[in-house]
Amino acid sequence: MGEYVSRVALEINGQLIEDFNSVSENEIETRKPVKLARKRGFVTVIPNYGVKVEYVIPKNTPEFDFESVEGATLTIDFENGRRTVYTGVFHMKTGEAKYDGEKEATKTIELGATGRIKE
Repeated sequence: MGEYVSRVALEINGQLIEDFNSVSENEIETRKPVKLARKRGFVTVIPNYGVKVEYVIPKNTPEFDFESVEGATLTIDFENGRRTVYTGVFHMKTGEAKYDGEKEATKTIELGATGRIKE
């Protein structure tokens, strides 16, 4: 049985952005293989946290300026009561706008974070 996200919210400077219709968390690498003289070892690396969100472009108001995002908090609430909070969130990349002709226009926004807390 899969998990369902009930809410995705980005909070920056007291402003709350909730115009997202999907979210995907990037892979988190904690160790890397290294070659040693006669065997293979592993080193611990600092994890890089990242999230991609699908932002719904508003019809009657200006788009949010994601390029200015720095030091924000992204909260992902799941229907089963779990929550993942990304801290120190910053903008990395904005994708192309996608228009489906029926419902809404969206953009993929890629965000990085300095911390991740699972509750």
